[in-house]
Amino acid sequence: MADSQSSLLDEVRSGNPQLQRLAAEGLLPLPFEQLVPLQVFLAGSDDPEVAERATRSLGAVDPRLAASFLAGEADDAVLAYFAAEEGHPLLLEAIMRRRDVPRSILVDLAPRLSADLQELLLLRQDAIVEEPAILDALARNPQLSPYSQRRIGEYREHLLPRERSVSPEAAAFAEEEEMDEAAFAAAVAAVRVVPASGEVDEQSKLSEGQIRMLPMPARIKLTRGASRTLRNILVRDPNGRVAISVLANNAVSEQEIEAVARNRSVVEDVLVYITRRREWAGKLPIQRALVQNPRTPIALALRIVPKLSVRDLRDISRDRNIPDAVRTLALRLYRIKRQ
Repeated sequence: MADSQSSLLDEVRSGNPQLQRLAAEGLLPLPFEQLVPLQVFLAGSDDPEVAERATRSLGAVDPRLAASFLAGEADDAVLAYFAAEEGHPLLLEAIMRRRDVPRSILVDLAPRLSADLQELLLLRQDAIVEEPAILDALARNPQLSPYSQRRIGEYREHLLPRERSVSPEAAAFAEEEEMDEAAFAAAVAAVRVVPASGEVDEQSKLSEGQIRMLPMPARIKLTRGASRTLRNILVRDPNGRVAISVLANNAVSEQEIEAVARNRSVVEDVLVYITRRREWAGKLPIQRALVQNPRTPIALALRIVPKLSVRDLRDISRDRNIPDAVRTLALRLYRIKRQ
């Protein structure tokens, strides 16, 4: 049976005019999940009669049946067709709820959604982070509701990563000049005359205050083979190059990385660096710590939230120190996973 259906599909797609007309009318012995994609294909036919029949048949499909198909098995071509041609709320909702829906489809839909469907689209924070043009398209919607307008402003302010200017120092990170031993020794000697303040590293005999006074190349040099105390000091350095060098140049345990991910004194660059290291980013305690740290960029936190356990989702949804967008997503996923 499957072979005969496959052969029939091939015949239609190859251009058999009689079979194309029958398929366009829905008169071929094919299951719904095969007939609809075929009719979508025929709706773009060069034969006006075939295209018109296919379009008419697709328009007559029961919305509940079509919505079920769109929510599960429909391919991108079918999703794009129904998004462009149909305005039934059930169908548009099914398309927007698909986690794998092409972001371009959401961009095309945004300017013509009703107020209710606008709210549904705004729940797709994962898609908005990946394709910010969705917000621009939604803002052009002539039916834009006050709620949607407010949420667009909030998302632009808090959800989407902002472009940051790159300082000459940061731009030169990959071309770091090595500080020679003589210059390093001179820099250390210069800060030793300053009274010690803060935690003292037994390895270098330098206090936290003295370390902060060292020039950046000297602090980077200290990160190599640093003791636990020295790592704790340097990983909180306000210069991201220094802090990242601590993690890049030392053997650190997962427990230490978890503590860094939770630390609200580290710069954002360090948290981003942790998410880019596969051996750390895949660990649940580290993921949880990153999401719970308000300094983690919202876009990164939103990508991590779906990986968390039900208990973690519940706790995060109640944590007022976490950005609203992250808590909202955690609460929605908690309710879904709890069912």
